[in-house]
Amino acid sequence: MIQEHINLRSLKGRTAFFLIHGVGEQNPFETVDYSVQNFIKYFEQQNMPVIAEHLVAKRRRANGSIWTESFVRLSSKDSEQDWLIDLHEYYWANQTSHQISVPEVLQWTEQTLEGTIKFYSLEENKSQLDELLQVSDEKHLFKFRLRWLTIFLRLFNFVFPVLRLLLWLILSLLNPFMSGRFLQSAWKLSQSLITPQLVNLVGDVAIYTTTDVKSPHEKVRDQMLCESLALLKAILRDKEVNYDQVILIGHSLGSCIAYDTLNRLCIEASLLKDKGKSLCLDKITGLISFGSPLDKIAFFCKEQAQKHQYIRASILEHLNSFCVKPQSAKTTPYFTINPVDCKLEKIQWVNYFHQKDPISGHLDYYDNVDNFPMKYDARWGIEAHMGYWTDPNFYEDIARRFLYASNEHSVNQELVNKFDSSKGSEQLIDA
Repeated sequence: MIQEHINLRSLKGRTAFFLIHGVGEQNPFETVDYSVQNFIKYFEQQNMPVIAEHLVAKRRRANGSIWTESFVRLSSKDSEQDWLIDLHEYYWANQTSHQISVPEVLQWTEQTLEGTIKFYSLEENKSQLDELLQVSDEKHLFKFRLRWLTIFLRLFNFVFPVLRLLLWLILSLLNPFMSGRFLQSAWKLSQSLITPQLVNLVGDVAIYTTTDVKSPHEKVRDQMLCESLALLKAILRDKEVNYDQVILIGHSLGSCIAYDTLNRLCIEASLLKDKGKSLCLDKITGLISFGSPLDKIAFFCKEQAQKHQYIRASILEHLNSFCVKPQSAKTTPYFTINPVDCKLEKIQWVNYFHQKDPISGHLDYYDNVDNFPMKYDARWGIEAHMGYWTDPNFYEDIARRFLYASNEHSVNQELVNKFDSSKGSEQLIDA
């Protein structure tokens, strides 16, 4: 590895980061806030002072209506350096808020648990189960975490109506003395007060991973992906900025939305005569997933065809084939040609995961993924799951991979040569 002098590092071109947040009670621009602040810290530590600007752009939604997008631009204070980094956010939390009931969350959890058991009961998957149980932490997680989650939700589903009725009665009696947020329906307020955050978190996943097209949640999921795809295409086709590269970044469930958005983009490109050139697909250079449950969803929640439905199985595989390993698909003598001719083979996919993050993990279902383990100190659970956002090494690795001038060691070679000639005996040290 080369020990780099900071003046030798050169940022390249015009980059757009397409940020997609994860589950939870997210507010607009929170992911932008996290990302911008930590990128600024990173550049300042590298003695590269930057300018941060709030900009707006006119965008068109999937239904054709006009809206105004806010995003942040980072650029150098040095006028001689011609580069910029725009951070766009796709915000979707408002689309899943209060869209699913506690009994529906419980039903989804039990179906997922049943799907997990069925998956590991298959003869071809028993080797994966043996490997999983060899690791003590994973054994503990596999045997107890999902089971306790299911038990908790079952108990909560039993006491939920009683608690809500009691709280409604109390709120109704206290109504003359209430003010502020309490001036609303006592019945509606009772639900929000006694529903734990865990149910809301699981609810987002339950809505998005539904495989029943007859479910009303399928419409929510479809709308989320339509809006995500519309914004991504607008960024790709932005003639004013004319980005050199666009990189999707998804945290937690956001990584699933990012993946599915790219999968839909592949399908759309396959329907065009120019095979996607008009969509500027060549500008998409990266997919960054962190805290991602993509493997778990693919294994335990995806739509399955019965063994005798080999035609249906092939159709489902073709429609969800972006970066999927060939050996994961069931082979049949029919439908051997995939009509979805994906043009994103050169995309660089980096998956960041933490051993104490129960949602993330090493992605094995997909092809050409660089799985990168994070080492920051965090307790098991939500702390580890959220720790990526503030870990300096996370931003440093992203910058090293995507932001510097193309070179084996992420160093601008022309500047290296100038440095060598001007310094004479002062050399870069090969560490």
